[in-house]
Amino acid sequence: MLIPVYIVGFILGGLLCFAIAQRVSNPQLRICLRTIGVLAGPIFFLIVAIFSSQEREKTYEMGWLTGKPAAEYYTQIYKADVDPPNPEAIVMLKRSIGNNRMCFSSLKSKELAFYLESLPAHTVKVQYTVINDFYRIRTFRLEGVGGLPA
Repeated sequence: MLIPVYIVGFILGGLLCFAIAQRVSNPQLRICLRTIGVLAGPIFFLIVAIFSSQEREKTYEMGWLTGKPAAEYYTQIYKADVDPPNPEAIVMLKRSIGNNRMCFSSLKSKELAFYLESLPAHTVKVQYTVINDFYRIRTFRLEGVGGLPA
């Protein structure tokens, strides 16, 4: 973790600001330098705490593939030279995100494949937990497909 490095850096930076402030003759500039030396570290950590690791629940309508079409798509995406094991258990969930780009998730579950094949449509609601840092996606976690938990 980089937090100890940040803490040491802010302590040294604060000491440097205080050392420079000692040599400055302008009283207002001296106060500004001391204030920066004291407040820079806490403000940084406050901003990081507020804007990082934000969890959001997202639900998307996604198309699904099972069986042989899912195995072919799996092979195409992962560039596997061999057929995936147990192709009837592979489920591919995909959706278009624009600019000819696809977002997909691959799962291996016979139960989920049977559930999806029993649905009247080839789309299903998929729930994700998305974790953002400063409004950019860091990672995501699949929570459920249709009414089934992941």
